Amino acid sequence: MKRHLPQTCRLIRLATGFLFAFLVANCAPSYTLVKNSPSQAVRNETFQYRKWVRSTARPDTVLIGLHGFCGASIDYENLANHLLKTQPDTAVYAYELRGQGRDPLKERRGDIDDPANWSTDLLAFTKLVKQENPNARIVWFGESMGSLILSHTYSDVVSKGGNAPCDAIGVTSPVVKIRDDFPAWKKELVRGISKLAPGARVSLEALSGGQPVQMTADSIHSEQSETNSWHVDKHTLRLLVTLGDMIETMPECASNYQVPTLVLYGGRDFFTSPDDVKSYTSRIPKSTDLTRKYYPEGHHLLMYDSMKDQVIDDIATWLNELRDQG
Repeated sequence: MKRHLPQTCRLIRLATGFLFAFLVANCAPSYTLVKNSPSQAVRNETFQYRKWVRSTARPDTVLIGLHGFCGASIDYENLANHLLKTQPDTAVYAYELRGQGRDPLKERRGDIDDPANWSTDLLAFTKLVKQENPNARIVWFGESMGSLILSHTYSDVVSKGGNAPCDAIGVTSPVVKIRDDFPAWKKELVRGISKLAPGARVSLEALSGGQPVQMTADSIHSEQSETNSWHVDKHTLRLLVTLGDMIETMPECASNYQVPTLVLYGGRDFFTSPDDVKSYTSRIPKSTDLTRKYYPEGHHLLMYDSMKDQVIDDIATWLNELRDQG
């Protein structure tokens, strides 16, 4: 980095260090990757995906899963396997997000060419799912960064007068506010540097200062992130600033929710306080069917935490309630 940006390197390290806490929040746990995807991506804009559906089923509900930062579609395997056993009429589809570790264009990993493409990808994938399941209820479900993408996509569509692009929304551990210990002047510093060097890449681990970041009751980020095959070592300032902007506008997105909504959050989430989540959900219209599930001992990665069975049961119960509503 010094070779290319000698004047800004020091500022980049200072400013982006403050973003580390949010970014490591989304890295997925490490476990054996079970490949169950269709054909390998052969074009730069063709993203792999996984689907969990019984071969004889005609699903009446399809959950489209969006993984978090540093994650992958396999992160939905635990939930999907539970639903295969308990809800044979529910299918789960999850795709690899643009700019993350399974992006087919390797040089784009850790970057985002245009954040609007996240929404374009989600809408295109939803169209594909609807073509395969024309009579199914479509549920958008996002974990952390995934919740940012689906919320902004949904809000953008309905705020322009379009019909709701899905039938229900589920989010787990949404990041809805930048922490209070991240002063406004530091945000502007990061933004200013990103304009000078948007493609500059920073190693998050190098900036952590060795601080242990608890992801679940028995795991911290530094112990597991690099063991994932989809791990991205460095990310661009352009991507980091984009995520910061999306976080700050999450409350505005909530005011546009018009479909049944599930929000799951933990009391020990290092990155989002329960009060911030409550403030965010208060923006959801009173006419919207809202379900909140709070886990006092829960950390950021709820679907892998010590109470993961309860979390997955709660998601399954909510899906059944949607089914009962017709």
